[in-house]
Amino acid sequence: MGDSLGPWVPLSSTEVDELLAGLPVRWWVAGGTALELDLGRSWRAHADVDIGICRVDAGRFVGHLAARPDGWEVAIAAAGALHPWDGHELDPDDHENNLWCRRVGEPWVLDVLVGEGDAEGWVYRRDPSFRLPWERVLRSTPDGTAYLAPALQLLFKSTSPRPRDDLDAQVVIPELDAEQLSVLDVRLPAEHAWRALVARHRRPFAAADVVRVIEVLDSAGVTAWLDGGWAVDALLAGETRPHADLDLAVATRSFAAALAALRARDFVEVRDDGPYNRVVVDRRGCRVDVHAFDDTQTVLDAAGVRRCGPDGLAYEADGFGGIGTVAGREMRCIDAATLVRYHSGYAVDDDDWHDVRQLCERFGVPVPADYARWRDG
Repeated sequence: MGDSLGPWVPLSSTEVDELLAGLPVRWWVAGGTALELDLGRSWRAHADVDIGICRVDAGRFVGHLAARPDGWEVAIAAAGALHPWDGHELDPDDHENNLWCRRVGEPWVLDVLVGEGDAEGWVYRRDPSFRLPWERVLRSTPDGTAYLAPALQLLFKSTSPRPRDDLDAQVVIPELDAEQLSVLDVRLPAEHAWRALVARHRRPFAAADVVRVIEVLDSAGVTAWLDGGWAVDALLAGETRPHADLDLAVATRSFAAALAALRARDFVEVRDDGPYNRVVVDRRGCRVDVHAFDDTQTVLDAAGVRRCGPDGLAYEADGFGGIGTVAGREMRCIDAATLVRYHSGYAVDDDDWHDVRQLCERFGVPVPADYARWRDG
């Protein structure tokens, strides 16, 4: 906002509440004020109070203002310009995502962020595959004011962070609960500057969590194999390093049942990595990465390795014979030699070397060339 598009005299939080009293649609406080409502304290000044509504509710929002006796007008703020809103459906492709509101002839007083969602839940405008139920999106103050959950507010801020957004992240991330931290962990880009701060406060995925997830799937009749770091430690029969998540492999025919069983235990999908890969998180912050493979047919790759058929990820068809132990419970795993091969062919790091070294030493597997600098160093 700025004087180039007209002066601003923003409403206070109390004035926003009074203006929107009786509004017949869902609305919430957004922006930096939402973060302060969550922590219950302030750490910087705010120029205004932003609110959010769903795009499908924009017409009723404007109708609420139009019904007031003090005469209101609403403009679309897009691409650095203002356009009077004639009531047409707001188009996200034209960046019609902000409404400015004021009494006729007076300064602008309210910025309304127009987002996506419906009666069932919220949709992340920048990735429509990311959907959450409203009870995981909105929180309320003791007096009933709804505000956007902090991880989601930080996610919006993370795209092109300004110095004040970086300050918000530094203050808020250490205070996030386990679920919120895990959601932000999953959704931030791999090279984002805030990832180091998230990692410092990340909740480890414990052995008891592994057992709990496998028991949920067992009760639903879903057979799952441990993959990734927990498969390594299961084969070694002991936790050798902290784990951020749990990687699982399930047959494609069981993929939907696995996700349904986890949803029934309070997990929600937070990332869609394609038709055969979903990431889910629960309220404890436990993150499970579920991968699907087709065990009904195999294909030979260029190296002559038998891989699972086309309706799923290309797991090695003969790599599911591992048996490991987590917290005293026997579990199916990807076998050691296959795990070592899965830890090759990309930019490997210290955690990869930790896993590969342990597997190679315990099971007599040759160390791949990818790890020459560690092996020979």
